[in-house]
Amino acid sequence: MIRILALLLIVPFVELVLLLWLADRIGWLATVGIIVGTALLGAFELRREGLRCWRRFEETVHRGELPAEPLLDALLILIAGALLLTPGVITDMVGFALLFPPGRAWIRAYLRRRLARYLHVPADGMSFSSAEPFDPFHAGPDGPGRRSGAQDHVIDVEFKHTD
Repeated sequence: MIRILALLLIVPFVELVLLLWLADRIGWLATVGIIVGTALLGAFELRREGLRCWRRFEETVHRGELPAEPLLDALLILIAGALLLTPGVITDMVGFALLFPPGRAWIRAYLRRRLARYLHVPADGMSFSSAEPFDPFHAGPDGPGRRSGAQDHVIDVEFKHTD
């Protein structure tokens, strides 16, 4: 929480200093042109990448797979759009990095590793007991999402209501 608060305070200050420095070096009109130009280019690319992500989402759902990657891409594209519409040099660089597929792939891999560490699971989505990923849409012999021979860890509990 403190990191987010620090970012919300530090990033605008650094952006303002960079824009003032840039305006001093190349002029106010050119600086405003850069800000407007990156916003327009970002909006155009945002629409294109958003439509591409939507098509990938539909294809994934049509195949009966869980659309986790297209949904994460959509979230990253949304964040990229917010950053690109925010005036500034740093936010534009981060926004363009999130907007294009290589940057998103790098961020997805980073988030996957981070989440795996947080949840104490392997980063590739595989379970510890099998080489197959968990598939909630596959109805195997042991039920939906179950692989035959999968171990259940069940703890039987009896509740006693005491007054």
